[in-house]
Amino acid sequence: MAEQRVSVAFGCFLCATYIVASSLLINFNKFLLQMFPYPWELTALHMTCCSVMSWLLYALLPGLFPAMERVQGRKVELLKCFLPLGCFFATALYASNKAYLYCSVAFLQFM
Repeated sequence: MAEQRVSVAFGCFLCATYIVASSLLINFNKFLLQMFPYPWELTALHMTCCSVMSWLLYALLPGLFPAMERVQGRKVELLKCFLPLGCFFATALYASNKAYLYCSVAFLQFM
């Protein structure tokens, strides 16, 4: 019985932490887009930084990417699969950044 209470309490703690973190992130993004109201450029900056940091991490610690050994000869094929996904992700990121300019924090939290 005590173990079940601890499990429920931990689940409630995780839910509350998620709600608080999500709210803080939404407020920060809304503040950021009020100071810099260019969602497309912000999206490009975000994706560029993520790509550069990933390439840097791969160059410095290739052991963290064990699956890269299996795709050594098929990088063009892999690029054909991941490039459309990256474009869709960029579009979704742009749309969500654009929403911060028009929607309230409560509405964005609800979504």
